[in-house]
Amino acid sequence: MPVPRLFEASPDPREQWVHVIATLLALGGPETRTALVEEISGEALPGADALLVREQRVLADGTIVDVVVRGAGWTLALHSTLAFDVDQSAQLAAAYDALVETAKDQVILVAITPDRRPPASVLEATASGMRNIRHRSWLRVRDWIQERPERGAAQGTDLMLLREADYFYTPRVAELYRLEGLMPLVGPDLRPSFARMFFDLNDLAPAPRIQTENNAARVAFPRTGDARVEIALGGDGLSIGVHMETGGPGYSAADAGWQRLQVAGADDYVAARAWTQSAAKGVLPARR
Repeated sequence: MPVPRLFEASPDPREQWVHVIATLLALGGPETRTALVEEISGEALPGADALLVREQRVLADGTIVDVVVRGAGWTLALHSTLAFDVDQSAQLAAAYDALVETAKDQVILVAITPDRRPPASVLEATASGMRNIRHRSWLRVRDWIQERPERGAAQGTDLMLLREADYFYTPRVAELYRLEGLMPLVGPDLRPSFARMFFDLNDLAPAPRIQTENNAARVAFPRTGDARVEIALGGDGLSIGVHMETGGPGYSAADAGWQRLQVAGADDYVAARAWTQSAAKGVLPARR
């Protein structure tokens, strides 16, 4: 069994969230694996206590799937996002079709999203009835992890893994659903960027101050005192500001002492992400 990336810290928040699930599947005991596979897939799959788990699996056509789990006569794959109501129909269809070509057995693709109900992209990808694509919400994943120790009487390594997973998910999922009302303020194409920049900064200064007014919002880090970093969304689109005299890639001077990056496309924040994180660490108070 490939060793999970326990000591490899992914730079992407979404990959971190999925890595926790992959670790539970790979290192959990037979009962935990079986129960988690059933929870995610929606059905009891044979031989779920003996799995082969791969993360960031590159398929034949170059499509990347977050997690691929292979069992006795079935393949379960996970594709995730931290953005609400985004169109992933093309990605889901491509991932499913590539899996079918290589798996040669029952294939189930599960989209894990913040949406409480299956989003339109999942429904569209399965509309033909030819693709077995299902949906789970991050809220449901968090709830299962919280409740599993009580329901399953987990002990030893399983209990440790579930407690660590709960420690990871509980505060982050709470923050994710604080964003639910903000996501409509930016276009669907920019919502993954908004989620990424939010959780990049939330790890440095948790539970930021969120202010909304006139179909616009401001997310200020840290929560108390003067803001040192902020995300603005709404009327002027999506932007991120850092309280510094000099800016990084794509940044330009804004108000006195502020540098601001206007995010108009999916690649804008990616290009400036390293500088943004480094600058934010320098201006935000250290976590206690």
